[in-house]
Amino acid sequence: MRVALKLVLATVLGTLAVLIIFGWLRARREVELFDSDMRRDHLLVGTTLAVCVADEWLNAGKDRALQLVKQADEERPHMRLGFVHPDGTQSDVAPGRAVKHVVADHLEHFVTTEADDPEDEFLVTRVPVHGRNGEVLGAVEIAERLGIRNDFIRSNVVGTLAATLAMVGFSGIVVLGMGVWLVGRPLNLLASKAQRIGQGDLSGPLSFQQRDEIGQLGHEVNAMCERLAEANSRSRAETTARIDAMEQLRHADRLITVGRLAAGIAHELGTPLNVIAGRVKMLRRGNVEPEASAEYLAAVAEQAERMTAIIRQLLDFAGRREPRPTATDLHAIARTIARLVEPIARKHTVEVTVSSEGVAMAVGDPVQLEQVLSNLVVNGIHACQSGGKVQIACGTETASAETAAGTKRAYLRVTDDGHGMDESTKARIFEPFFTTKDIGQGTGLGLSVAHGIVLENGGSIAVSSQAGQGSTFSVFLPAVAS
Repeated sequence: MRVALKLVLATVLGTLAVLIIFGWLRARREVELFDSDMRRDHLLVGTTLAVCVADEWLNAGKDRALQLVKQADEERPHMRLGFVHPDGTQSDVAPGRAVKHVVADHLEHFVTTEADDPEDEFLVTRVPVHGRNGEVLGAVEIAERLGIRNDFIRSNVVGTLAATLAMVGFSGIVVLGMGVWLVGRPLNLLASKAQRIGQGDLSGPLSFQQRDEIGQLGHEVNAMCERLAEANSRSRAETTARIDAMEQLRHADRLITVGRLAAGIAHELGTPLNVIAGRVKMLRRGNVEPEASAEYLAAVAEQAERMTAIIRQLLDFAGRREPRPTATDLHAIARTIARLVEPIARKHTVEVTVSSEGVAMAVGDPVQLEQVLSNLVVNGIHACQSGGKVQIACGTETASAETAAGTKRAYLRVTDDGHGMDESTKARIFEPFFTTKDIGQGTGLGLSVAHGIVLENGGSIAVSSQAGQGSTFSVFLPAVAS
């Protein structure tokens, strides 16, 4: 609506300025025409009367000539006709004036005032009257009040002003109506549509009947919304497919890790099974004392519970589930993973230790964090030589990065004394399917999946490594508010 009002204001002011200039020029033109007409009338009357006066003066005498001037004055009430002597004195039939003018031998026009009213102006025309020998006998003087001209100009100005105001008012109403209908209403619809688009609402297409630029803009906005809706639909489908693919990769990586753990745990399950089998055989022979029988049964139950706990840990670790962020004790996760990878560590003659550096309560999915830590620890074990060490440390620290300076964050830190990495390898370790292990020893998914999980849990992961000096992977997570 404001655009329509501005359009109306500009139109009205422009029209008013043009009409005012036109009226002023017209008024000046009317004044010039009026004065020209008055002088022409004066000249016509004065010339005719001067010829008649000269003839009458020569044929019938001066008195008869002046009587002719008086008669002409009586016949023209809108003019004042008289006779002026050569020295400028007026006869009894001449109009009174405030200034005495000597008669010239040629036609002259001038403006003078009434003798008894200085504000009453007259346009005066003098036509000289010549005798037989060419001498100036006097002049016929014609005076006409300029108030008639002023009244005419005033009425003309009033009429022009009334017409101007009527034209401006009518044009303003027409422009306002057209502006509101053709500009204000469409722009309001476009502004409302733009606000809805900004809020993510792409429904409700605009409907414009007009075939101008605004209508074309409305059609383009509708087309843009359709393209945005299609792009959003494709983006949602691609995002869903990407999430599904990532989850499948994570699950595949988890199963690979489970396979590695199971290979080592198989030995762990063999010992309890041997104990159970031996005790059961002795019980079946029936030559066991009652006290020893109770002891054997307790040993069987203990070993069965031990195997059940190991198998449950593997199943929980391998299970596919939706992320469930919660307050998680990183110490408990570190101890659980240390127990799970113990068979792999013994196989490679690598020592895995857990150290506590204070409270380590983080916000995250505990099962996903177990997968992250297991990948980091297994990679550390594989990177170490026989007799190497892998240390798991967890705690809480104050962030020093510019984006989170001064905030508390929990951390998991895995340090190994293995072969380390150079800069080119370190730059690519989080790429999917990138691996430095031999064929059949790794898929290249572990660190990529771990990196994605950490980011989804609102954290970050950093690596510090030099060739031949081991590696340190640090996982930073939001700390639980104390």
